[in-house]
Amino acid sequence: MTAESKGSKYDEKIEEVISKLLRRGYTDIKATIEPYEAPASIVGQNHESELIPDITGEKWGGKGYFEISKKDVDPGELASKWKVLELLAKMKSGEFQIYVPHGSMQFTQRIIEKYNIQAELVKI
Repeated sequence: MTAESKGSKYDEKIEEVISKLLRRGYTDIKATIEPYEAPASIVGQNHESELIPDITGEKWGGKGYFEISKKDVDPGELASKWKVLELLAKMKSGEFQIYVPHGSMQFTQRIIEKYNIQAELVKI
């Protein structure tokens, strides 16, 4: 998570998504904000890159990965991270959703279309 993405607005969005996930029956929620336990990091094959999902949760034996779309991050980096999370969600019988704040939908759609990322976009 970048220093720019930390902060009250970002934390509020994370809390909003967690509330939605709890209402949908997700358990074992992990998130990149206090007081939640941080999601497990995913280390790349070259051991130089590390990805941490914004939120993870479990439901019906599957694991879901949930991201907040952030325009202040390099689109190529976002696409790489989202592609990995998409694959992990499929491998773990879960879902991959990207929660999109107001004003970020077009930015997010361009990335998932350009890089062929299978994710459900949810407005927040």
